[in-house]
Amino acid sequence: MDARRDIEFIPDRLNEEPVVFLSMTNSEIKLSLMIFFVFWTPICLVVGLLVGKVLLSLACVAGMVFASMWLAGKRLRIIKRGKPKQYHMLALQAWLQDRGLTRQVLIRESRTWDIRRWRTAPKRPTRRRT
Repeated sequence: MDARRDIEFIPDRLNEEPVVFLSMTNSEIKLSLMIFFVFWTPICLVVGLLVGKVLLSLACVAGMVFASMWLAGKRLRIIKRGKPKQYHMLALQAWLQDRGLTRQVLIRESRTWDIRRWRTAPKRPTRRRT
């Protein structure tokens, strides 16, 4: 028996980005951190100014961002389960296109294909042999 084992093929999963936290990859974590930080910072700062505890509101920003990350990771796990790679990103892009928030780059038409000719070829006149 050969002690050395060679990989005869490289599976697709070796070239994919690894899942790091709650079914989110590193790029998805970065994107969601930015989105949640931009969302929660003004809200917590306004509440902190109204209460008079601005420094405490900055700590609340961090807590709300990580709580939102945890909830988004749980939801994303459900969305990704049993779907092909990057399905959720295509679904998000299609949703944004439906609302006119991004330009139309996805082809999403349903048509039937037919192999019939649209017009018939003209008949050639036959030559008579004499």
